[in-house]
Amino acid sequence: MPENDELETHDIYLAAYLNLAGCQLKRRRRQGPRVHFIFVNPAGEIKDLQEAFYSGKAVVKAHAYSKEIIAMKELCHVA
Repeated sequence: MPENDELETHDIYLAAYLNLAGCQLKRRRRQGPRVHFIFVNPAGEIKDLQEAFYSGKAVVKAHAYSKEIIAMKELCHVA
């Protein structure tokens, strides 16, 4: 899979957004106390999704997003 179809982030809010946007969580890894989430997007638009998130153009349903943040936080505490 091309490298640009994969994205790694420790930003839990971006991770929640990517998951809601249809990206697949490939794996997570710990680096000290920080958890990194590695996502893939078969459609190849993961960089566009990241740009939309940071530019404020991303649109998600608030309730679904808050539930996804909680789910990502739970993943941070799984051994």
